Amino acid sequence: MAYQALYRQWRPMNFSEMVGQELVVTALRNQVQSGRIAHAYLFCGSRGTGKTSTAKILARAVNCENPQDGDACGECESCRRLQSDSSFDLLEYDAASNSKVDDMREILETVQYPPQFGRYKVYIIDEVHMLSANAFNALLKTLEEPPGHMLFVLATTEPHKVPATILSRCQRYDFGRIPAEKIAGRLREAVAGAGVEATDGALQRIARAAEGGMRDALSILDMCIGYGQTVDEELVRRVLGASDRSFLFRFAEALANEDPATVLALIDELMREGREPAVFAREIAGHLRNLLIAKNCPDEFPRLMELTAEDAAEYIGQAEALSGTRLMSMIDLFMAVDSQLRFAASPRIALESAALHACLRTGEEDTAALVERVAELEKKLAVLQERIASGTVTVQKAEPRQAPAAPREDNKPKPVGDKDMLKIWKDAMGILAKSSPGAFGFLSAGRLADAQNGRFTWEPKENANPFSAEYLRRPEQHAMIEKALAEAAGAECVFVIGERSAAAQPTRPDDGLKEIYETFGAGNVIVQEN
Repeated sequence: MAYQALYRQWRPMNFSEMVGQELVVTALRNQVQSGRIAHAYLFCGSRGTGKTSTAKILARAVNCENPQDGDACGECESCRRLQSDSSFDLLEYDAASNSKVDDMREILETVQYPPQFGRYKVYIIDEVHMLSANAFNALLKTLEEPPGHMLFVLATTEPHKVPATILSRCQRYDFGRIPAEKIAGRLREAVAGAGVEATDGALQRIARAAEGGMRDALSILDMCIGYGQTVDEELVRRVLGASDRSFLFRFAEALANEDPATVLALIDELMREGREPAVFAREIAGHLRNLLIAKNCPDEFPRLMELTAEDAAEYIGQAEALSGTRLMSMIDLFMAVDSQLRFAASPRIALESAALHACLRTGEEDTAALVERVAELEKKLAVLQERIASGTVTVQKAEPRQAPAAPREDNKPKPVGDKDMLKIWKDAMGILAKSSPGAFGFLSAGRLADAQNGRFTWEPKENANPFSAEYLRRPEQHAMIEKALAEAAGAECVFVIGERSAAAQPTRPDDGLKEIYETFGAGNVIVQEN
């Protein structure tokens, strides 16, 4: 006997075997038991959720001579004929390939003939939204004045494309996506029936990859069984062309640390293993989405994602290193590249570009990047204020530095006057925030190391992006910064980019003060022991 695919072997034959559609099954059972059968039904839902299977179960139930609790008995003449697909009382059509009005008229010509064995002649029209406007009009006439022996079951994945005139004449039932745990349960039955072994982790991965579709899950399992008698998580990953969870966590960690070298190395590893960039883009977008949910709903996260407490804790821990704004920005980047990869001449370059944009956020010259950085600084300040209020540390404003004697004539800056140098710098930064967000963002990543009589020395922080200093050395950026300083000071000023010196490092080994020094600058903080 020819081999039959798993999704056909495990297609439910009665309402009791249906998985994950309890509300629909209960309603249809009650109608069969009470005899209140409608003349037209509309089954809506994503692929593989049981629409066509339920339509066939309903056709057998309404024609069964001895129904039991709303289910067909499976033993009467009508049931045997319907199960063997040899009955003319059940006609199934695919609207995708029979969408014209002539096709529909040919189908409807048989409506006048009564059923051969059962009480109803059942018409199942799959993907009904594919019918043309004229075909819908032809179907509408029959639905308006249906013969008593006729029953239509329309199935569709896109109910919004079905005309309202058709919808109003049907009883509509929506088939939801089947939970992953219930899919995994049916897969365990299929594995036992096939005489193979499979790990729980492998079945859970297949169930999640199916995205709520039982047919897809059984098809993936069928492919895995084709490789051998043992199905494990590694085999499922290879069949799906997917990355393991640890790889996704490593990649997300590199993004969080703004480490472009590691990001590019991981993409190279991905490509050497023969993975598809488009598949990985969807996977990392899904991983970042999980982190976003973990960040916003930590208490409900294990239940929402159907994870163990240990797995959920791993997501929640990584989510703490990323802001919600940045997570949403990165999700948008990888979702966009997923669609772009279909037409990209070099998918690898498109993936690398999106990853670097997500990683090197300090190089983004747009309002979103600026807002994100300000939000993070505000968060740091709030934490510091709590520590200061609790008496952990005491922060006093440093005395303003006295300006030295006027510079030599060859330096040629004009006197600035008695204005506070730190105030001039602050005012200039405010000007740059509006006129040049890019320069403002890079300057914010460093600190003002020295300010004397119109000469402002800036240096990058220890962990700052090395590109920041190079960017600020560009002639146009350098001139823009000196222009902002001159506007704030009312006189000509000089901007200098210095190197981070040992003196700029915190002199105390206390790691608890690191955040204070990074936020306010070591030269502006005095720590007093209580």
